[in-house]
Amino acid sequence: MIVVGAMVTTTRAGDTNPGWSWRFWEWFSSWWNAHGGRAWEDGHRMIGTVIGFFGIGLALTTWYGSKGKPRRWLGVVALGLICVQGLIGGLRVLVVSDAEVRDAVLAYTGGGYDVELRRAIKAMIHGVTGQVIFSFLACVVVVTSRRWSAAWQAQKSPQAANSRRLALLLVALGVGQLALGTLVRQTGNHVLLHVCGACTVTLVVTVMLIRIFRYHAGFPPLRRVATLVALLLITQVFLGIVPWILTNGHLVSADPGSLVALLRTGHVTVGALLLMCITVQALWLHRLALPGDGERAAVVTAGEFEQGLRTKLHDYTILSKARLSGLVMVTVAAGYFIGAPGMPNVVVLGATLLGVSLVAAGTAALNQYIERENDARMQRTRNRPLPSGRMQPREALAFGLLTIVGGSLIVAFGVNLLAAGLTALTSAIYLLIYTPLKTRTTLNTLVGAIPGALPPMIGWAAARGRIDLPAFVLFAILFTWQLPHFWSIAWLYREDYKRGGMRMLSVEDNDGGMLARQISLWCLALIVTSMLPVLVGMAGRTYAIGALALGFGFLAAGVVNQVKRTRQSTRGVFFASLLYLPLLLGVLLFDVW
Repeated sequence: MIVVGAMVTTTRAGDTNPGWSWRFWEWFSSWWNAHGGRAWEDGHRMIGTVIGFFGIGLALTTWYGSKGKPRRWLGVVALGLICVQGLIGGLRVLVVSDAEVRDAVLAYTGGGYDVELRRAIKAMIHGVTGQVIFSFLACVVVVTSRRWSAAWQAQKSPQAANSRRLALLLVALGVGQLALGTLVRQTGNHVLLHVCGACTVTLVVTVMLIRIFRYHAGFPPLRRVATLVALLLITQVFLGIVPWILTNGHLVSADPGSLVALLRTGHVTVGALLLMCITVQALWLHRLALPGDGERAAVVTAGEFEQGLRTKLHDYTILSKARLSGLVMVTVAAGYFIGAPGMPNVVVLGATLLGVSLVAAGTAALNQYIERENDARMQRTRNRPLPSGRMQPREALAFGLLTIVGGSLIVAFGVNLLAAGLTALTSAIYLLIYTPLKTRTTLNTLVGAIPGALPPMIGWAAARGRIDLPAFVLFAILFTWQLPHFWSIAWLYREDYKRGGMRMLSVEDNDGGMLARQISLWCLALIVTSMLPVLVGMAGRTYAIGALALGFGFLAAGVVNQVKRTRQSTRGVFFASLLYLPLLLGVLLFDVW
């Protein structure tokens, strides 16, 4: 698939068959009768169809053949990637050949760059995704092999951690280098960036090979893969330089049998093999080289490794508070769609959600890094990755900083600077003001409600590029909603907060009477605040009726809690708050649209 796809790009045969039929069997007959570039293009689609059916078979066999094991999801993930790859390829063809599809894509992705560059970017994504799938399938082969299932004597050494990190960095650099190479092949530009990337990858590969043969040469799988990586790297450099010299930088050849076409196709193919090998190398390195204080061996089975990997991934979901980030995404999306009713700009919306989710994950990680000692004293948080010792503090710190910086850059370059500034402000208030105040004053809840109420404004800024009065209305609703929501949580875990040294209102209020009154009062205030969209002209009668019904229902839960003051009634307020917010935003969206 990669070889034929590379030849399609080299010979510029990608648009020789402008149609894209869902009747896949037509490509087989078309390929049989085609000549020249059309044969390469139809052959590429035909092979893709065959891979799709094999992907279905792989998903079924791994799912039913590995019941109860994490590896059962590998086939499903592979099939999902194959489907995405096919959709990208079809879209890339139709954007060029079908005016209706092109106009729709332009409408949903906004302006800012021309159609030809859009085509090149889609082709770049298509090419890189194909090679990532190839590497992923190679990892599936390794994980389902007998050699993988053997009980290896894993090496525990101080050098292992650095080797593992370097191996992951090398995989990321390899994917980036392939993306640059694909962009060069599509546009003929950015050659210098690709050359700089090649030098960087060559340097890191060399360092990685030295480490493997110096510290981890006792493992045949690692040694063999490293040897293959060295041979492929030499071949890849040769195949990159020679065609450039022979053609003075003209990398396109209409003749598939020409030396230039064969060398360029070989360059792409060897690049895919190199990425596959360094990915498998990273996989084996994580399996066989474990961080430790001294040079010693330990028997580690495949099941233990996979379970450990599953635990590590689960720890990162806890560290990033994935469920809380999901709620943040809902409010960001609500702000976007309320600010810009109709079909969204999917590029802007996607960049907003991705960037804000990364910042939210990083903020949660840094919050747990700062409060790790307090968390160790509380029952509900003592089993988190940091207090339990399953994760090192520096690992959480690095994860938090990288995701916050990366997410902020995505919003800045993919959306606008205003949305990026609001995103950074949200993280800064949460970490630099709210988190320290939690152990100093009961007013921390009011301060913490500010970053919790900013996400709808981020969505609004992403949609409109400015902040208007309705954005402040959304902020006011979220701010008011958070107080009864959080105070119900604070009462349910008041003993934990006391052990953790948190200055919460629930800790100061012994019988819960004052806190219950506060919950009722803020539920009443929420009814008033929820009417602001009607007052400023954002919404009409439908929203007003829905907001009043939801508001009085929430208030009823608060009043019941004030009367009973039991754990069950407080839990009722908490669940009422979880129902209230998405339903209110849903009614507002319905009315606005």
